[in-house]
Amino acid sequence: MIKVIRVDHRLLHGQVIFSWTKFASIERVIVIDTATAKDDFKKMSLKLAKPEDVRLNVFSVDAAIEKIEQIKALKDNIMLIFENINELFKFIEAYGPVEEINYGLVPAKPDAKRFSNAIYLTAEEVALTKKMCAEGIKISMQQVPSANKELLNNVI
Repeated sequence: MIKVIRVDHRLLHGQVIFSWTKFASIERVIVIDTATAKDDFKKMSLKLAKPEDVRLNVFSVDAAIEKIEQIKALKDNIMLIFENINELFKFIEAYGPVEEINYGLVPAKPDAKRFSNAIYLTAEEVALTKKMCAEGIKISMQQVPSANKELLNNVI
């Protein structure tokens, strides 16, 4: 069962490891990022960073789409982590609507608009986010579970 879907430029790091996995009783983290899936050093670093009792998979977005039925059939409490909104959108289009997606960190870049201290979206990312909002998906902005949750749906 997918418990958390998060976009975080940093992928698996302290906030994810110590707060989100405990908060949602996560048993498996699936990183969906094509660049990371092709980088053996990054994959090894993620495996070293994960808690011992949490399983980790790293897939390209295309491989993850091919495995959607397998992901849906998993009995583990799952957290999906995406590095960027483009690959998140591609996966969600194939997966189907979900209840909520958490935007944890989308870094500043040229021509991006600031939506919170950690969320900066380009015009393309705003358009993709609006399409997911139109599907009824709640897009939350929340760094850690103990922080206030703001809905991006209300301000985008």
